[in-house]
Amino acid sequence: MPILFRHLRIRKAGAVFAVLGSLLLALSAVGCGTDSTPPNVIMISLDTLRADHVGAAGYYRDTTPNLDRLATEGTLFLNNYSQAPNTAPSHTSILASLYPSIHGVYKHGQLLDPKVQTLPEVFQEAGYHTAAFTQLNGETYKQGFDHNHFLESPPNAGKGLESTEVIQEWISKSLDRPFFLFVHSYDVHLPYSPPKRFIDRFGPGYDGPLPVWIQRQDINRINHGQLELAARDYQYIVDLYDAELFRADEILGTLFDHVRQTGIWDDTLIVVLSDHGEEFGEHGLYGRHTYSLYNELLRTPLILRGPGVPGGKQVTQPTRNIDIGPTLLRLAGLKPPESFMGDDLRPVWKGRERVPREVVAERRVDRILIRNNYKYFSDGRLFDLSLDPTEQTDIAANHPEIALDMQEGLDGWIRRFVERQKDVASSDDILLTREEEQRLRALGYLD
Repeated sequence: MPILFRHLRIRKAGAVFAVLGSLLLALSAVGCGTDSTPPNVIMISLDTLRADHVGAAGYYRDTTPNLDRLATEGTLFLNNYSQAPNTAPSHTSILASLYPSIHGVYKHGQLLDPKVQTLPEVFQEAGYHTAAFTQLNGETYKQGFDHNHFLESPPNAGKGLESTEVIQEWISKSLDRPFFLFVHSYDVHLPYSPPKRFIDRFGPGYDGPLPVWIQRQDINRINHGQLELAARDYQYIVDLYDAELFRADEILGTLFDHVRQTGIWDDTLIVVLSDHGEEFGEHGLYGRHTYSLYNELLRTPLILRGPGVPGGKQVTQPTRNIDIGPTLLRLAGLKPPESFMGDDLRPVWKGRERVPREVVAERRVDRILIRNNYKYFSDGRLFDLSLDPTEQTDIAANHPEIALDMQEGLDGWIRRFVERQKDVASSDDILLTREEEQRLRALGYLD
């Protein structure tokens, strides 16, 4: 039975906490520093990108030529998992290296407790320029960022990047010292509204009941059985998604070219990730991420390249989005805060980690545990991912001993969450402008 518990709000002396944190950071930087110049860091989150639609990960379509090139220069993690199936808790988990049960951020506009140290704050305190360029305006990405910029969308599309010129300008002006740059884009998120040349590449000649561009209301009608569709119609939804992905990859290619032309490519860590995937009918629904913990939503791409990262390597062991922050800090010669719950990924790609990492993901009180190819849901379901990667056949009744072992493992995680909650809690404040509320509602994040 899922366990529900409240967030404990324990306030500490903020000034003392900040001073101690800065002192510990300074000491750790001395201990971990190197004689070389600290690397720049560019973190790119392509919201709603499924791992299995990336070309380098084996997708049958040429959707991501620029990301594929990046993967050949760095390390590709083929079994990476998000810690939540929706944006707000997932991105907070990435930036704070905490599980949703710990940081307590579940909704857009909900603020992380300021005493929780985040990845950009560590870089900021180490002397880095820090900036967030995102398509989610407001308070969400203020903590730890010197500069926060809302990325405009193309006319009539409602989301997606127009270009990366404003990001390029910021990079060019920020070369006097290392920088940490976070880019969050809704390019492959609903609505699916790519320009015609991209539609012609992936879905040419479609003539069916679906509109040329697919909006949230179209997906709602599909999920409620109000549209009678054939296989070609369902494929067209995927075609538009792939068209959006190809367009996003093309735009990112211009950003990568700028970094190369600026002369900092070899000194820059670049990580490409996603907060969650998307549903394409695997379990009966389309475009309704947030509502389940199946792998079409939890398996996300992860590509890392730059100083200290091996090139042309593919990692098949399970990894987690909460591991990204600690890894970037270690590669930059900085020590992760003690609050971080993720682990450095370097032992994984070096082959020094013999026991695969366990994966936990959450949707409020619903949780999953992945261990040794088995995936256990907190409602008692069990799947063998090695034989059933799309999670269609519940084997709990046939393997009660495995189900019990997984249940006990998940209970252990929950106990750990409860202990950590004594020191970390989320603010309950919701800070959204009317425009932000309308945009989030259009994206399907608000009812």
